[in-house]
Amino acid sequence: MSRRRISTLVALALLAAAYALSVSHVAHWRGTGPAAHPPQVTIRFAHWQLEAGMREAFDLVARRYMELHPGVHVEQFAVPGAVYKQWLNTQLAGGTVPDLVSFNSTDLTLVAQLPRHFEALTRWLEEPNPYNAGTRLAGVPWRLTFIDGGRNRSTYLDQYRNYYAVGLCTHTMRIFYNRDLLRAITGRDAPPQNLREWLELGKKVRAHRPGLQAVAGARENTLWLMPTFVNQAMSRWLLASDCALRFSTTSCDFFGDVLLGRWSLRSPEMQQALRLARAFGGEMPPGFLQVDRDSALQAFLRGDAFSIPAGTWDYPTMRAQAAFPIGAFRLPMPAADDLEFGGFVLLPVADGNLSTAMPFYLAKQSRHKAEALDFLRFVTGLEGNRLFSHASHWMPSIEGAEIDAELEPFKQTLGGYNVIDVQNGPSVLTGPGADYTRLLETNLHLLYAPNGGVEAFTRAIEGRFRDTVRSDLQKQLHVQLENLRRRDLALGALEFLDAGERAEAGRQLSGQHLVETQACLLAGTLTDTAPQSLP
Repeated sequence: MSRRRISTLVALALLAAAYALSVSHVAHWRGTGPAAHPPQVTIRFAHWQLEAGMREAFDLVARRYMELHPGVHVEQFAVPGAVYKQWLNTQLAGGTVPDLVSFNSTDLTLVAQLPRHFEALTRWLEEPNPYNAGTRLAGVPWRLTFIDGGRNRSTYLDQYRNYYAVGLCTHTMRIFYNRDLLRAITGRDAPPQNLREWLELGKKVRAHRPGLQAVAGARENTLWLMPTFVNQAMSRWLLASDCALRFSTTSCDFFGDVLLGRWSLRSPEMQQALRLARAFGGEMPPGFLQVDRDSALQAFLRGDAFSIPAGTWDYPTMRAQAAFPIGAFRLPMPAADDLEFGGFVLLPVADGNLSTAMPFYLAKQSRHKAEALDFLRFVTGLEGNRLFSHASHWMPSIEGAEIDAELEPFKQTLGGYNVIDVQNGPSVLTGPGADYTRLLETNLHLLYAPNGGVEAFTRAIEGRFRDTVRSDLQKQLHVQLENLRRRDLALGALEFLDAGERAEAGRQLSGQHLVETQACLLAGTLTDTAPQSLP
């Protein structure tokens, strides 16, 4: 046999072996090897959560569901977050989108896609979840089994007056710390209880070892946590902005008060809020606004930083990689008698929004909507949600779902003031729109610069502050009116369908009237405060 023929046969053998290995790997990953019973239906879901243990948690839930439903096969697609948006748009355009999709509906550029690409879930959320049969949640409407009643900025779209998703988990912001370092530095295990204790601890941390950071700072972490300081210092104004007595404040209410002259950058509460924000940034190393969160996380895991502010979604990764025990405590607020930072904050402070996270949407393109919806019911039932929480080390989204002992520090404290509206979440930092956010963030370095501070930051933005608020509110009004026009057509069409759809139209019309009222109030504010044109 010639050398060339031998080489060809060897190449073919290697190719065949590679093919067999690939088939075996795919069969193992999908659970559809030669001995497996061929499923009648395959449903797929996609997400971008690549934190440690997340894919394994989804696999565990999927396997349990397939045990209960042998004729259904469940596949997950974990896509890196950096390309997820582009990947999803490609799948939607090509008609190949998975049945269930995790989707960031708080991105205003994507909200318009929801009615076109995803099913409204309202009718099913009003029915009991069959996977809660025999439990304390039996007979309870599916919507009301979630800790937030199924309603937050990601799951309920106010402009469409419909539920479009269900959340699988909850998150809180915490300061994670090295428990071994705390004991070595202070001789105790108890973390600081208020802002003053936290600032004093920072001094001890920096003195403990040259180069040791008190807080591993990053731009993203700062922008996540600072609204807690800033909003609580402005909490009295936030509550006073609820002119319609809805027991919540929208960004239109809060920033409409800026146009009406009720508060400004120079208001004592706002100046106090900025001082709190500067003190918070002072615990981080110089230049932290240029640091990304992955670099800050690595500094903490290496032991170069005592603590790091982060969401509880980062805990599984830290837990898997840290060589030391990790503790967590709430963001410390100023005590009532703190002469420097106290005075304006309403105490006690509630622990963020009571809101679910990681929303999943049902694609209109799905060929197996009934099965996909059933899988959503399972993963948000008491058993499925408990399985997911235990494996992922994330907090569950379902009321009464048991959690592991190590997640106890992540439980939300709800006994206190929480002035951030779940629907609109007005924040002094993010403002009523993109232009406002850009104005503050591009000048944020002045707040933390050694030669900067609250006054330097205020002077830099106050000349454009009011006009930027007006511009963003005008854009909000335009979007509201456009959405109202679209919804009017849809609700009018429902009136010509069957009795059930007519009843649905009546339910949604009441919500439509509320949105119209809010738009009318905003239009009035913009008109009454419009700059006078020269004759």
